[in-house]
Amino acid sequence: MRLVYIYRSEPDEMTNKLAEELAKGNEVFEFKLYESVDYEELAKKIIECDKVICWW
Repeated sequence: MRLVYIYRSEPDEMTNKLAEELAKGNEVFEFKLYESVDYEELAKKIIECDKVICWW
């Protein structure tokens, strides 16, 4: 399964652990909105991937 992770802020320890567990056996693309983001690439991945998970 292909996943998109979108981070609104820098993840804490618990978020990192959850993200790692969900990523097992999957292809993950990460976008960190608190850093510079290629929004065109983000939109493309949202359409292409099976799931999108937003982390606050």
